[in-house]
Amino acid sequence: MANIIITGASSGIGAELAKILAGRGERVFLTGRSESKLQALGLDAPVHAADLTAPGAAEKVVAAAVEALGGVDVAIHCAGVGLIKSAAETTDADFTQVMNINARATFLFAREVCKVMAAAKRGLFITIPGILGKAPMKNASAYVASKYAVTGMVKCFAQEYQRSGVRFCLFHLGGVDTPFWDNIQMAVQRERMIPVATAAGLVMQAIDAPPHLVLSEVVMQPESHQLV
Repeated sequence: MANIIITGASSGIGAELAKILAGRGERVFLTGRSESKLQALGLDAPVHAADLTAPGAAEKVVAAAVEALGGVDVAIHCAGVGLIKSAAETTDADFTQVMNINARATFLFAREVCKVMAAAKRGLFITIPGILGKAPMKNASAYVASKYAVTGMVKCFAQEYQRSGVRFCLFHLGGVDTPFWDNIQMAVQRERMIPVATAAGLVMQAIDAPPHLVLSEVVMQPESHQLV
């Protein structure tokens, strides 16, 4: 039985993983910006509403998880925000917000949770920059910048914690059918996207891998958008 913290657990891949992991008896700690949405999952698990961009929030979330679970074996960082907008129309406020939520909050959470896992000489840090953390797309320069930042940042963490027992996994998933797309002004075929259950199943493979192995980077895309 593992101690697992999930950020962005109130919807999408985070919520799907929370249900799977709690359902098989893992000890999970759920965090997101909305306590009501976390409670609505109906899981027998501690929840902690927080905005990870707020000063000291990441430290408080990780401390609360350690207190509730007794430690952290796996950290799954799913929190993030989308922005599909041309560079010409992207404001300074837009850019600052998406970088703050996607890049800075990832850094702050990873910094705190990796300290805990390194002290225990074991742990797995998983995050999902998506395919735009690996490949560019027009009308998404700010979002792509934030996700490229996550990819580079986590690779740096992997080097810094190379002999600590902490493993790192990046999921570059393209077009997962989650509520992420509900407010995105872009023509998409959601029926051709990656089902959220499939995306969660991939993450489960990383969690269930033997402790001496790591799925360091995983790429999955709809066939019509695959990288060549």
